[in-house]
Amino acid sequence: MGRPGAGKDTQAELVAKHVNLMRISTSDVLVAYMDEHAGEPEVQKERVLFDRGDLMSPSFVLGIVQERVRELAAGNFKGKRGIIFSGSPRTMFEVEGLYPVLEEIFGQENIFAFYLEIPAEEGIARIQKRNARELDRGEEKLRIRMREYTERTEPVLRYLEGRGVLHRVDGTGTIEEIAGRIVEELDQ
Repeated sequence: MGRPGAGKDTQAELVAKHVNLMRISTSDVLVAYMDEHAGEPEVQKERVLFDRGDLMSPSFVLGIVQERVRELAAGNFKGKRGIIFSGSPRTMFEVEGLYPVLEEIFGQENIFAFYLEIPAEEGIARIQKRNARELDRGEEKLRIRMREYTERTEPVLRYLEGRGVLHRVDGTGTIEEIAGRIVEELDQ
């Protein structure tokens, strides 16, 4: 987890390889679902939010993510040791709905959340440097994403901290240094 530009996708991919986990990018799961169900009115409404840079309706996101996690669990995670999310859950509604599912499947002792701590300015600079995704283009979209993060995602950190599963990691430095910090936390 982390603010926009923290490197969530990059770190999730590296940790997934190191620990033999299946990476779940919530945005990838949502885009695939929206593409598959493009004609449905609810999906069209959510697509507008997504394309604008706003967080999508928590109930919509939660339902799709819960379904995907249960599908993967039923398939024994395709030979992986488990799953790793990049940047999810993003709202209290999502974490309160997803956490019990994860606890049921994995057990409390096997749930870990890593928060990549970086200054907001560094997140914006990283996003502007990569400028690879439509979601990252435009100053207004960046402002919306940062505001949404502060208002809706930061409370999730307190929830996970209260469950004893949140680990704060310095998200500055090289990609390898950051990954090393995460793996070190996992090894402990």
